[in-house]
Amino acid sequence: MRKSLLLILVMLLAACSSKREPRENPLIAEAKRCATRGAEMTCARPILSVANLKASQAYYRDALGFKLDWEHGDPPGFASVSRGDFVLFMCEGCQGKGGAWSMTFMHDVDKYYAELKSRGAIVRQPPKDEAWGLREMQVADPDGNVIRFAASGDHDDD
Repeated sequence: MRKSLLLILVMLLAACSSKREPRENPLIAEAKRCATRGAEMTCARPILSVANLKASQAYYRDALGFKLDWEHGDPPGFASVSRGDFVLFMCEGCQGKGGAWSMTFMHDVDKYYAELKSRGAIVRQPPKDEAWGLREMQVADPDGNVIRFAASGDHDDD
């Protein structure tokens, strides 16, 4: 599995510098999509280590309301999930351990919290106004990975 991940990462790097036409590989398509925005670096994609890819995909879809973007491998061992512009990669049995942290910003943490409660998500911390001016909540997945969802503490609905 480690060789497969290494090959995937090499392919991602090659896609950023290659002038060839996009391939069917979803990772290469993702790298090219990110590179079109014109910034020197874009599109950080946390790679979450998961024990069971199918179970993790189901949790992100059913409990967190994410979309299943694509899978890679036969059987799949690497996948992408997203909601809005927030994209996470997940890898079954790859390097690292569960327990990674990521953060994303959103318009209305309280509204999302209400949605998550009705979906049975693992909420570690309900929405709370933090001293640094953000309203944040923390949500975990079954592998111990945690996402901090944050909005401006002034509750503007621009």
